[in-house]
Amino acid sequence: MRNYWTLAAIFSVAVATPASAQLKPASLPEIFESYNDCFSATPASGIALEALENLGWVRADTDGSDSIIFGHKDRKPLIMLSAEKGTGVCVVIAKLKDEKVFESFLSAFGEKLPKPDKEGNISFSAEGHPVQLALTGSKEAPAMRAIIMTPKEKN
Repeated sequence: MRNYWTLAAIFSVAVATPASAQLKPASLPEIFESYNDCFSATPASGIALEALENLGWVRADTDGSDSIIFGHKDRKPLIMLSAEKGTGVCVVIAKLKDEKVFESFLSAFGEKLPKPDKEGNISFSAEGHPVQLALTGSKEAPAMRAIIMTPKEKN
C-alpha cells in the first residue's frame, strides 16, 4: 500500500503543481463537494469518467498529453484521474486562501483521522476507499490534495 501511495502522490504532484498555481482559492463547500465527487468516480468496478461528467465536470483539453484533468464551471478545485478505466485514483487539487481552510476541512472528520506521517500525509479508509489528504503548496500559496483510490479487492 505504501508504494501505491507514493505513486499516487508523484502522479498528483507532477500534474498538479503547474495547474494549482493557476487556480483561484476554493471555498470549503467546493472542496467537500469535489472530494465527494471523487468517491462517485472511483467505484469498485473501476474509474468512472461518466460519473464526473454527470456531476458537471468537464474534461480539460491538455494539448495532446495523457493527463486526465477535469474542471467544474461552478467550482474552483480541479480533479485529476490516473486512468480512464480500471483501478486508479481520483485526486482533488485545491488552492487555499490560507492553511486554516485545510484545518477546517480536517476538523469535519472529528477525531477519526490518524496523525499525519513524516511527509504530512494523512492516510485512512472511507467507505472502503483508501484516502490520503495532504496540505501542499507553500505558506504564501497554500493548497491541498485529496487522493481517493478505487476500493481494494478483499481477499
